[in-house]
Amino acid sequence: MPSFPEGGSLRRARPLLLSNTLDAGSRQAADLGTDIIAVTVLGASATQMGLLNALGTVAFLVLGIPVGVLVDRSPTVRTLLAAGLTRAGLLSTVVLAWWVGGLTLLHLYAVALLAGVCSVVTETTQTALAPRLVGPERVGPLVARMQSAETVVGLVAPAAAGALAAAAGAGPLLGVAVAVTVCSVVVLGMSRRPRPGGADTGDDGATPAGALRRLFSEAGEGWRALVRDAVLLRLTLAAMLVNLGLAIWSAVEVLVVLRTLGLGAEVLGLIVSAGALGGLLGSLVAVPLGARLGAGPLMRCSLALLAPTAALVLVALAAPGHATPLLLTHAFLWGVLMVTYNVHLAGLVAAQTPASLLGRVSATRRTLTMGIVPAGGLLGGVLADAAGDQATVLAWCLLNAAGAGLAFSRQGGVSRAARR
Repeated sequence: MPSFPEGGSLRRARPLLLSNTLDAGSRQAADLGTDIIAVTVLGASATQMGLLNALGTVAFLVLGIPVGVLVDRSPTVRTLLAAGLTRAGLLSTVVLAWWVGGLTLLHLYAVALLAGVCSVVTETTQTALAPRLVGPERVGPLVARMQSAETVVGLVAPAAAGALAAAAGAGPLLGVAVAVTVCSVVVLGMSRRPRPGGADTGDDGATPAGALRRLFSEAGEGWRALVRDAVLLRLTLAAMLVNLGLAIWSAVEVLVVLRTLGLGAEVLGLIVSAGALGGLLGSLVAVPLGARLGAGPLMRCSLALLAPTAALVLVALAAPGHATPLLLTHAFLWGVLMVTYNVHLAGLVAAQTPASLLGRVSATRRTLTMGIVPAGGLLGGVLADAAGDQATVLAWCLLNAAGAGLAFSRQGGVSRAARR
């Protein structure tokens, strides 16, 4: 059985929180730098870019649950250190190949795929370590803080990375991503190690056949735990719909801003910054508002407002003369709503899931919610070519509305769960 630190002080988890934040920033910078190099240096087509993005996330679909099983057996800091150093090494090969002029798309494809595997291991282990650092009674607040920091970084880092890429180029940006990744590893390496608390592997895992049976059995436990909790299952399916819609929009966002509306790169940068400011505000108000209004009502409100917020893009397409303020407002509100919702959702999932199953349940949820993203990106491009930008944005709005309706079809359940 896991041994939890008495008192469960959140101070014990500060290195994990800081390392998680640095790791999220490095991933954002690396993703942007890789995309810029693929387009500007290697001349990648839209189809090739879609494949590159799909390879970067396919590991969540294929390996998410097996990784969750293995991590739940013994979530250790060493696992995080190994994954971080491996990803830093992979990115270093891209920087070196770019420096000597020998970079190819096949190289980028391979790095995207392998770095995606490292991301699955890192994100799953970070979540599974939380209860072993602070104990089950404080795992909800810790995971909520981790999610808040990661979401804000996800909104702020692209703007900073874009400015660095414009000033110094994509190669140096990737070099910075490598350095930040190493910093996250160093911070984590200086932390206090939680006492190992993995599950006993037993004799059944002594043979390959037994290990395979145990793997499927433990993976099934994570799935069954998710299915048994009707609230978490609905929230997971709702997140799939929201992520599918967001992936559809992300596939055409740059084209809509630059080509359809002709607003220019500087306006695109302002839109990213507006989203970052909204995310920052959301991270500041999420916990106080949750304490005042209740996490359940706040989550319902945030998710319900996503569709009207996305509809501002439709208004911008219909009234291009007012597109800039409409898109800035959309980006700001989207940042506030998504960060507020994700902070409380992460805390709810952690609080409702037994510590021994947290890695598997998180991996199962991540497999479902992230596994849909590659399909959404490809679908967005095809839909835009076939039906136009307005139909694509409308599909995004409808998916947001469907997600809200599914998540809170039984409102009382979410409110009761959020109060536990």
